[in-house]
Formats: sequence, structure tokens, C-alpha cells
Amino acid sequence: MTCADGAVRCVFPILASYVADYPEQCLVTCSKSTTCLKCKCKANDLGEKRPAQDRDPTWTLGVIGEAKASASSADAYFKACMAEEVSGGVPNPFWKDLPYTDIHMSMTPDVLHQLYQGVFKYILDWTSTAFNKEELDACVRSLPPAFGVRHFKNGISGLSQVTGSKRKDMARILLACLAGKLAKPVLLTTRSILDFIYLAQYPSHTDTTLKYMKDALDNYLKHRDIFIQLGLRDDFNIPKFHSLLHYVVSIQRFGTTDNYTTEMFERFHIDLAKEGWRTSNHRDERPQMILWLTCREKVAMFTDYLDYMASLPPVQSTAEENAGNSKIQITKNPSKAGQDLCKIEETHYTTGFSRSLKEYLDSFIAGRSLHENVSRHPLPFNRLEVYHSFRFDRGELGHTEAVPSSRGNKEVVHARPKKGKQVARFDTVVVYVDDTVGESTGLQGESSSSITLYGRF
Repeated sequence: MTCADGAVRCVFPILASYVADYPEQCLVTCSKSTTCLKCKCKANDLGEKRPAQDRDPTWTLGVIGEAKASASSADAYFKACMAEEVSGGVPNPFWKDLPYTDIHMSMTPDVLHQLYQGVFKYILDWTSTAFNKEELDACVRSLPPAFGVRHFKNGISGLSQVTGSKRKDMARILLACLAGKLAKPVLLTTRSILDFIYLAQYPSHTDTTLKYMKDALDNYLKHRDIFIQLGLRDDFNIPKFHSLLHYVVSIQRFGTTDNYTTEMFERFHIDLAKEGWRTSNHRDERPQMILWLTCREKVAMFTDYLDYMASLPPVQSTAEENAGNSKIQITKNPSKAGQDLCKIEETHYTTGFSRSLKEYLDSFIAGRSLHENVSRHPLPFNRLEVYHSFRFDRGELGHTEAVPSSRGNKEVVHARPKKGKQVARFDTVVVYVDDTVGESTGLQGESSSSITLYGRF
């Protein structure tokens, strides 16, 4: 693999977790459908209140190997695997030779498909049947609108193609609609399931929160038989309900469930599949979808490039302007507005400031010599705006341009006169002027650049 520093290194990956929905999990782990892929619980025993012995990759590969050796036909091979609750569809799984990999343990919980589209969907169907769907819809419609709660103006029984987000919205209001309408065991079971679902989505866990999950699960197992008594179920041999028994252990091993939920990948179906399908003519659609996605990626990359170029600082016109130049930033409003020139010379200890300013302005007038008596040319103003500090990006040695830095890391120069008990502060500024040797200052600039030293500015 090519690493961040550009070097190509030999890497030995270790499979720690695998995110997928239930059909793919069964395929990857070579587990028989409708069974548990983490323990050896059989399909007819999924309603048990405790998990069975953990599955082991060595055991799974052993079952497949024995079936291969003993079976005389493909049909006999599959029957031998199915008898041990193992699928023989993948005789040589990819994880067979991966070191330190337990494919059964690496399978992670799936909040979207197991809890909302699985467990909660069953609970909603059972409770709505026990309650009467028309009455439940009436209760849902009568709920007042509230912030963060979806209002189903037409009820929920007639919805088709229900997404995960709609399931979440239903879960927020279900218990309120059932309160006082059904038997207490039904309400306790529903509340326990909802508690478990919300606890399983905590962004962080402690031993206390995991105990809350165990208590909610135990409470559900204690009262769930009410659905059998009401004739809504014959048994609870449902893989998604059985998966609840493994949630706490998975969280202890892999962390919170938001680390491996399939919900984020389901979102990609919209951008990478559904929109591409809609843009095609629905005939030989795959090449069209790939071409459409490629064009979108190129447009996105070019947009990022334009944004990056727009964020760069403007380039100076000449190398001389770039040399030693820093971007100076001052405040929008001056520290002192309309300061008299004589006052500035007094407070900033800058005797001769007016004369120096005249000389500087005269340098821009063609044909006027700096050796002329500047006193003959009065200034056209007698007041200035005064700033007590400015910020700039410090130029690094060896660079012709200032290195941009964040606001907190910018250099600040102060020229603050005394005010009350606050002492005056006048920072020294060293400025590169030209490419000659600055012998008069006693400092040697980089690349023989001369330096002008100002005690104040």
C-alpha cells in the first residue's frame, strides 16, 4: 500500500469488524439463513432467552470440510452443511487464511435493519393489530404538532415503502398513542423495546448504561409472552429479536453502534444508484449510470480546485515586491482619530516626525531633490489617524513571501503611548529595504539584504 509519505509498504491487514445487513452477514459467515450468525442457536431455538455457545471460524470450516469429504453429490453436501446450521454456498470463504480473524465475532449490530426496520416493525404491527389500526391512526392524527416530532396527518397504517427515518418518527409517538388503550404487559413490552433501541444508540457507554440495556432487555423477555396470549404470535424464533442478546457484548468489543451502522451506507443508494437510474433511459442502464457518476465526480473535483485557487493569497507582480513583504492588517477604526502632528511627536517620542513625513512625501514628486529644504514645503494637513498596533504574517528565512498563519499565530507590533497607569510600549521593527549590504545598522541581512532598524513606527 502507498502510505501518506509516498512510500510503498507491505501491509498485513487484520479484519476486526464487518458492517453488512443480515443476508450478507449470513453469506460471509457461511451461516444458514434464519439462524444466528454469532452463536450456535438453531432456527427453532431463536426464542430462547439466553444465547447459545459462540460460533467459531474453525468449527465452521470444519463442518464445511467434513461435508465435502463425506458427501457424494452436491445435494448431499448442502444437506450435510444445513444439518449443522451452516450454509455450504461458499466452500472457500475469503477469511479462511486471514490471521487473528474471528468472522463471527466481527459481525456488528445493525441499528437500522435490526432495530428499526426489524424489531420495531414487528412491535408496531403487533400493537396496531391488538389496538385496531383505524383507532391507532385516529390517535396519531389527533396528536398536536410538536418541535422535533413528525406529524402523520393521514395516520401510519397506510404507509408503504417506509424508510428508516419514518420508523424513527413512528417510534417517538407510538407509546403515547397506546397508553391507556392496551393491557399493561403490552405497554411494558413496547416500552422496554423502545428503551433498548434508544439506549443502544447512545454516543458513549459506561457500565451503568450497559446495565440499563440489560434491564430493558430482561423486562422485554419477561412480558413478551402477552403477544402469544393475544394470538399475535406463535413463537419468537425471529433472528432480529435474537440479535438483541448480542448487543451488549458487541458494544463492549467494538464501541458504540454509531461506529458501524449501515444507515450511512444506505444513504449512498440515493446518490450512487437511484439518481443514476433516473437519469438513464432504463435500457442498458449500468454504463450510463457509471458515466453519469464519473461526470459528477469530475465536476466536484474541479469545483474543489476552483475553491482552493480562490482561497490562495493574490500573487505580487514582481519578485522585488514579494521579497520580504508581509501582509499587514490593521483594525477598521483607528485607535486615535484626528491626532495633531505635534501631539503625535510628543506622545510617541518621535521628534522630527513631521520632517520625516515631508521627506517621504517629497520622494514621490518628480524633479524634487531630497536635499532641498523641506521646511519650504508645508504639509497639506495637520492631523492624522493613529493606530496603536498592526498584525502581519512573519516571513520565514529563505522564503520570498510571507507564510500565512492563523489569527492567533500572527505577529503583533505595538506603538502604544502611556495612558494612566499603563506604561508605554514601542516595539522595534526590522525591515528589509533592498539588496545591498546594510553595514550602517550593524546587522547582516539574509542574502546580503540591508536592514533598516526603527525604534518606533
